[in-house]
Amino acid sequence: MTKSYKPTPDERLRLKLKPDQFKVSGDQVFFTIQGEGESIGKPAVFLRLHFCNLHCGWCDTGYTWNKNLKEFWQEGKNWSFQRVLQEVSGYPAKRLVITGGEPMLQQEKTGEFIKLIPDWEVEIETNGTIAPLPLLARKCQFNVSPKLGNSGNSLRVRYKPEVLKVFNALPKTTFKFVVQAERDLEEIGRIESECGLDPSKIIITPEGSTQNDIKNHALSVSEQVKQRGWRLLPRLQIMLWGKKRRL
Repeated sequence: MTKSYKPTPDERLRLKLKPDQFKVSGDQVFFTIQGEGESIGKPAVFLRLHFCNLHCGWCDTGYTWNKNLKEFWQEGKNWSFQRVLQEVSGYPAKRLVITGGEPMLQQEKTGEFIKLIPDWEVEIETNGTIAPLPLLARKCQFNVSPKLGNSGNSLRVRYKPEVLKVFNALPKTTFKFVVQAERDLEEIGRIESECGLDPSKIIITPEGSTQNDIKNHALSVSEQVKQRGWRLLPRLQIMLWGKKRRL
């Protein structure tokens, strides 16, 4: 068993949120190709934020939330809005993807920041447990990824039907579900029915950290996805770069 990291008092203090600054993760800002969801394949600047309110067993960004990891305590940084603007403006794209962690934990700051980039396309990747503020609801594309039982989170914390209904009513929302097996589709079907989700907004993404895993999971659900009228999309970033962390 891996030994849990014991943070110093200074590290605990540095990790506290400040009202006028983003708490960014160690990945900070990077320019890449969007690997999943509605805008798959499009060049985008990513801003990765720290902290998450869920703890998924297969999560590949545990350094943003797992308090047992040294990276969680040491990599988080406070950035002013001007610092973020400077960093994201240095690339030949005007598509900003705010990811995490769970970005909606810092959505008030996001609402202020996007006023500085009125001509950008802004995507927010969220687990669908926190409803958006009105400004974000009007401006942003939401890539909502509700977590299933395969995530290891309890139903009470991962499933918020009233929030999913809010997102469903917005014009620029898709629902991306990470699946491992055909049984996951039954759970997605129940969520679709209970929340009245638009089936054309549902995207199925096969879980996996290798191309072979993704292919096998995709094949196991492809027929059902076709019958239900959903979309099946790969994880392009795994196909291109594997599980390598984007630092």
